[in-house]
Amino acid sequence: MPSIESLAQGASPPHNPTTREDAPSFPPVTREHILNCSYDKWFPKYKSSCIKSRIIPLPPDFVAYLREDGIILADDDDETPTMARNRTRMHEDDGSDDSDDDSPTPVPPNRRFPELHAKITETIQELGGSVVPKLNWSSPKDATWISPFNNLKCTTANDIYLLIKSSSFASHDLEHPFDGCAPASQPLPFTPVLVLRPHFPIQPSLEFRCFVKQRSLVGISQRDVNHFEFLGKLRPLITSRIQKFFSEKLQTSFPDPCFIFDVYIPEDAYATDDLGKVRLMDINPWAPRTDTLLFDWGELLDMRRRETTDEDDVDILEPEMRLIEKDDPAAFNFSSTQYSAHKLPKEVVDASMAGEGAWPNNSTDSTPLNRN
Repeated sequence: MPSIESLAQGASPPHNPTTREDAPSFPPVTREHILNCSYDKWFPKYKSSCIKSRIIPLPPDFVAYLREDGIILADDDDETPTMARNRTRMHEDDGSDDSDDDSPTPVPPNRRFPELHAKITETIQELGGSVVPKLNWSSPKDATWISPFNNLKCTTANDIYLLIKSSSFASHDLEHPFDGCAPASQPLPFTPVLVLRPHFPIQPSLEFRCFVKQRSLVGISQRDVNHFEFLGKLRPLITSRIQKFFSEKLQTSFPDPCFIFDVYIPEDAYATDDLGKVRLMDINPWAPRTDTLLFDWGELLDMRRRETTDEDDVDILEPEMRLIEKDDPAAFNFSSTQYSAHKLPKEVVDASMAGEGAWPNNSTDSTPLNRN
């Protein structure tokens, strides 16, 4: 969930932060609002504006598997070479005598959950052979360092299992999605889901996070914290394109008056302005857990739409758009790699894959496996 994404990006300070003693207090966050932002709740309504997606409900026994320590992967034929090497490592003799070990032999997912495993495998093929996974709110982007592709691309069910079981973001979706919510008189049911979307190259420079307050679009933030010279010239066009999308698709139809949504505007060589159709990528809670990127929550809670006047003296309400400007300190933060706080030392991962007895006694290599 976006909740811990802001912690993972803690090395990048907010743009122009404000620390006002009179800053407005944050309104209560309800469980219903968090559920309204779950992918399976809003995707059916806005399907025509989204990337093709498949939503697979996760049964309780599979959620229990995700919560278990260690990484046990499928042993069927869909394994990648990297997965096969890990499988071999799990069965190598580590020098210990486990003949008296009475613990049950772990059952691989393809035999433990055959129907679900088959469904995931079929869906990957249906979506073109490679997908990007996420749970109700979060993608496992903090675990890409363990992926054989160095990103969220998955070509097998095992790739998905490995990413999700290694992700703090995914764990948060399962364990703490309603932390900080106001008490509910009758808690609404929550069903964990796996969302699969086709993998394709995205230009990070054209991803934007948009802030809606009382059904008004008040702010737009560049998502990638790098400076892109061409964005400055496109600022008015991007702002108007997102504003139009919001007013036509989301403004009155989303159940909550305050929320945050992410969009992607791909390049289109056939379009007159070189920009394609706005794609809705995600909807996030209006809650402290959501990363506000180039804004801070104090500003957003106190913000009102800017009013300008056209030639006919008609007030036009505009959202404020923030980009990483040239020489902006946020664009030159080399103190840590993104999501590095959520990476595990190499020996921890190796021990998890190899099972009991594989922990090195005198290891001095504690450098995180950084594959970003």
